[in-house]
Amino acid sequence: MDIKSLYNPTPTQKKAHSLPNRYKLFGGAMGGGKSRWLCEEAKELSMAYPGNRGVMLRYHLQDFKNSTLKTLEECFPPEIITSHNQSEHLITLINGSEILYLGVAEMENVSKLKSMELGWFAIDEASEVPRETFLLLQSRLRRRLPSGGFPKYFGLLASNPADCWLKDDFVYGQGGKDYVFIPSLPRDNPYLPGEYEDKLRETYPEDWVKRFLEGSWDDLSAGDVLIPSEWVRAAVNREIEEENKPLLAADIARFGDDEIVIHYGKGHMLVEQDVTTKQSLMETVGRLINKRKKYNCKLIVIDDAALGGGVTDRLAEMDERVLPINGGTKPVSEDKFSNLKSEMWWYARELFKEGKVSILNEPVLMRQLSAVKYTYRSNGTIIIEPKDEVKKRLGRSPDRADALVLMLWGAKFIRDPAKDFRRKVAFGFEENKLNPYGWNYHSDYQQGVGEYAR
Repeated sequence: MDIKSLYNPTPTQKKAHSLPNRYKLFGGAMGGGKSRWLCEEAKELSMAYPGNRGVMLRYHLQDFKNSTLKTLEECFPPEIITSHNQSEHLITLINGSEILYLGVAEMENVSKLKSMELGWFAIDEASEVPRETFLLLQSRLRRRLPSGGFPKYFGLLASNPADCWLKDDFVYGQGGKDYVFIPSLPRDNPYLPGEYEDKLRETYPEDWVKRFLEGSWDDLSAGDVLIPSEWVRAAVNREIEEENKPLLAADIARFGDDEIVIHYGKGHMLVEQDVTTKQSLMETVGRLINKRKKYNCKLIVIDDAALGGGVTDRLAEMDERVLPINGGTKPVSEDKFSNLKSEMWWYARELFKEGKVSILNEPVLMRQLSAVKYTYRSNGTIIIEPKDEVKKRLGRSPDRADALVLMLWGAKFIRDPAKDFRRKVAFGFEENKLNPYGWNYHSDYQQGVGEYAR
């Protein structure tokens, strides 16, 4: 039976069908044919391997029923469907293959996935689905066919551009060689009405045109993003004046999924990034001291909240010059910011805006810097979104960006001996020796906000 007799794929769809990568993301714009491609892939994998089993999903089951399921039914000729159990959300085909569809907003459905053995899975509007669900589905690709053999395993995704983990793993290629992104635009689809794109361009705002018609994954939240991506890109390997302010800044984690990030910089110039996971606090202390000695750093800046407190205490016991920062405490400018973390990030934003920052060409750091959003509270103060919200959207914690912000903020408290002078008389200067450790302590900097530990 020629089950593809009524399907004439576009060149972009044909390319996506032929690629051997295990995990494919297709789409990038409205009208690019992504849902049809997804359903045709489901049909092909089900019919090519008798007894195969796959799952199709969206975040909300009702959304799947209202859109994707209708496309799926159009793709499957009635004669190849043995049954469709709508209460169980299960389609059985004449060759014994099964297609289950569900929504993952309900935790009971996520629990069902944990016991499945699949040959493939397909996620429509994948930007709605958490990265953790995608990773769970990867672990379920282990279906053995009734014949005793194994099918070719695939994870298929379709989505419009969104500020989420898809951008990192697929568009930026950080997922690895098994991941591939196939962009598809309305102009690639010859089956759309002739005026489809032109009419939408007449009514859509500019950011919608870029996102939904041109398939752009850049600046998806430009209205509320703290540091726009073009500022971040412009800072890569930027030549700025080198300051004699060597310092370390560390965002602390322990044995979880979050990263331990240590940045070595000279003022506003990031020189080295050290990223590890699953280390004890004392191992982190040892690495910090080693780097401080290696680079002759004048200051170590620590995220002192939660686990960072243990690192701060041990460094202080060893007479290290440490500046603990607790982002949840009161800001210096209480009339403008809701907490210190918001003030530090805004300070970093202004440095990026003014072209005073130089960073490494490191995609994960760049992505995290341009992902954090801000809003205004009812009292008019600025607050940045919680770290957990950023982690939910990106699929990982923005630890590298937080460490850079700590470094930029900490540089304020170090003096450059070549520049830091106080005016003595009208025609002379004398060196400022307020602190024997070589950095200026701001006397109005509040207790608990970022005090020198010794």
